Parts: sequence; C-alpha cells; structure tokens
Amino acid sequence: MIFSRLPPASRQTAFALVWLLLCAGAAPARDFSVQTLSDPQGNSRSPSIGETGIVAWQGYSVHGDGSVLSARSDVLNNPPGASRSDIFIWREGQPPQNITKDNLLIYGRSERPLVIRDSVIFTAWFKNNADGGYPFELTVPPKNDEMRQMESEYPGLFDPTLPAPRSAVEADAAAGDSTNPPPAEPTVAAVDQNATNSFQRQMWRHSGKAGDIAVYRPEGGIDRITPGTRHFSVPVMSDAGIAFQCARGWPYGYEILIWKPGDTNLTQLTTNYFYVLNPDIHGNDLVFQAWDGDDYEIFRYRFDVGQLEQITNNQFDDTTPVVWNGEIAWVAHPTVTAEIFHWREGVIRKISESTEDNSAPSIWAGKVVWQGYDDTDIEIYYFDGRRTIKLTSNTWDDIAPKIRDGIIAWMSYVDNWDAEIMALDLGDNIAMQLTDNELEDSFPQTAGEKIVWQTIGSTNSIVQLAIPTAPRERPVN
Repeated sequence: MIFSRLPPASRQTAFALVWLLLCAGAAPARDFSVQTLSDPQGNSRSPSIGETGIVAWQGYSVHGDGSVLSARSDVLNNPPGASRSDIFIWREGQPPQNITKDNLLIYGRSERPLVIRDSVIFTAWFKNNADGGYPFELTVPPKNDEMRQMESEYPGLFDPTLPAPRSAVEADAAAGDSTNPPPAEPTVAAVDQNATNSFQRQMWRHSGKAGDIAVYRPEGGIDRITPGTRHFSVPVMSDAGIAFQCARGWPYGYEILIWKPGDTNLTQLTTNYFYVLNPDIHGNDLVFQAWDGDDYEIFRYRFDVGQLEQITNNQFDDTTPVVWNGEIAWVAHPTVTAEIFHWREGVIRKISESTEDNSAPSIWAGKVVWQGYDDTDIEIYYFDGRRTIKLTSNTWDDIAPKIRDGIIAWMSYVDNWDAEIMALDLGDNIAMQLTDNELEDSFPQTAGEKIVWQTIGSTNSIVQLAIPTAPRERPVN
C-alpha cells in the first residue's frame, strides 16, 4: 500500500483517510520541501502567508541604542536593552527584509502581521509626535436602563474618583508664599506609583493610546491607518477594505471600525455598550461577533452595498466567525458542548457531529475544517460542503487546522510530547508529516499551496516554509 511510503506517525494518520482513497483512487502522496526563512539564531513568530507567496512574521531583537521602546504616557516604558519587535517579509529569491526597523515613526513595537496578496497589515506603536492615520470621532450610544442601573449600583467601578488637578492660580500662589513652599520633588518611588495609578485609571475606564493599524504595500511603504487616539487591534483586510477592533475602555468593550480605499476618514460600524469581536473578511464580506444584550450573535457587513445584517438570532452564544465567498462558519454554544455551524445563502446548518469542544474553524471554497474532542483526544474534522468527515483518528491531539487552496495543515502531537506539522493535499487525500524533531512546530498557515509555521526551541524560534516539489496530479474539486 502507498501508506508504507509514509513515516510511521504519518501512516497512522493516513489510515483515517482510507475511504477517501477508495473514492479517489490510489495516487502518490504529494511531496514538499522545507526551508527555514528566518534567522536560525533569532526569535521569530506568528508567520502569515499570502496567495502570491509572500511570507511575513514578527521578529524580536535587542533594542540596540538602549533607549526605551515607548514614548506614550499610557504605555509602560520598557527598560533599556529590552527586546523590540519588527515585521519581516520574505519573497522567493530574496533575503528577509525588516520593513519596520528603519521607520522613524514607529517606536520599536510591531506585531501580528497578516499577508493579503502583496500587502501586510499589522499592529504598530507609533511615536507620540507622529502624524498620520484617518480621523474619526467615537460615537457613544445613549445609556439604556440596564447601564444606568449598573452605574448606580457600582459608581466607583464605572467612574473611579480621580484626584483634583491643582489650578494655575493655586500653583502660583504656593510658589510665592514662603510659608507654603512648593512641594519637594517627588521620590522615584512616588513617581513610579503615580505613573502606575495613572495608567491603571486610564485603562480602567478609558481606552489608552496604544496599538495602531498600519499597512505595508511594496509600492508605497508603510501607511498608518488609525490616528493614535485609542487602542486598535485585530486588523483584517481584503481588496474591499480594512476592518479592526477599537477599544472603548473597560467595561464597555470594543467597536468595529472600517476603512475603504479612497475614504478620507474611518467609519464606525457598530455602536453599543458591549463587546464586538473577532472580525474576519473575504472579498466584500466582513463578519464578526457582537453582543445583542443577551448573548453573542454573528453579523455580516457587505462593503460593496454598505449593508449590515444579523446572521444569527438565538438564545446562545455564536462566536469566532470565518468567511469565504459569502459562506460563514462559526463556533456556537447551544448546550454545554460547543458546535460548529455553517451558513450558506440564508440556511444555517450544524456541521459538527458526536463531538465536544469543537473550535478553531477555518473555511475555504465551501469547505470547513476544525478541531473537536472525540471522548479520547482532539481530532481534526472536515466538512466537504455536503457531509462531515473525521479526518484524523489516533491517540494524540491534533489541533489548529487551516484550509486554503486545497491544502489542510495542522499541528499534531504524534509522540504526545511536542507538536509536528501535518499537511493533507485534497488533490491526493494523503496526510503527510512535514516535521520530525524534538521542537514545538506550531500554528501553521497556508495559502498558494504553501505552508508556513513557527518552530520554537529552548533558546530561539524560527519560521519555516514548505513548498510542493511538483504540481498536483489531480485538480481539487
């Protein structure tokens, strides 16, 4: 049998796909070559890959000049010599390029890149005096009865008491009065405590000026999207536009803001008292979860027509949606067991079966993968558009699946010690083990039939890339 050509761990995973092989006919497994993209001695994490083959990741290094990494009063300063994080990109045939290191407006902290075609969107910390970003004014909804009741019951929680500032007249009078001399310079401990208290007060009730959204485009460098007025996070992007979370400050959560090419300002898409989270985008479709006053529901926004609609309306939480070509998958909690639901052309269907703790859905071209507990361990499940298939069946955990362009990739604890990277090409339906080491190979991402992941060791971490050595013998239906 062709399984004999696989490594032992891969062979056991492949047995779970016997029925697929019987349907498709035996075919040789597709082979991949693996290469390291980042500095082998460095610290590189969170890789992302686009369909054009560009890879981006977050790399850490020691801040060389010994200065602190933040100029903002609301972000705690890092000590001299602390690590800075930069965004690196790799193109085939070229060495990795650090795209943020020499940017004079970014202050040594750039995180969580996401590649879309040839562009990279990421979170960056800009200097206080840096200009840029599209303006907006945060809209606050009128208080409803529930919020008024909560604030009356917990006034110190929602509006903590702040010390009264000293007026200029009082300061001048004190400075000229020998019987009331100006206060002595505060001690280092007092300054630190005051800074901590100020930081806590600000983060307690208000959104601090922290992360901003930036986009790198090969032809135009780095564009700042947000104006530095609040904390922005979790950016997603397609050709239709950009969306991200905007913090309103605890306990009021986040709103979703968007930007479309050609716009001169940001648009606030949601206005509520609760949390709006986990945006995902494909083409003109933006999806996210939002609290409706009782539980989380799934919403969809169409960039092309400017229409916002509520996809779910039930009595349980619907969370972490993903979207592709107008189809949506998400995690629902109708009972104590989390399930995977799927939406296509107005029809909602539960696609997880006889499993528990289903999570981490990924969608592509009408197909969905996720992880679920089968009463023994966590396995990978696959919905092919019509029915659900248990993709793995073994005695170790298989987690964090991703699907794109006919490739399914996931991390597998094949020896119950450290994770290895597995890949299945839907053109031949055979699972392959891409790594075999004593390191943690984790969180693969795939696009353009290529796979990237991070490999974490005891002293360093690297980004690796797997590329197929030959074209597919069969197209993916």
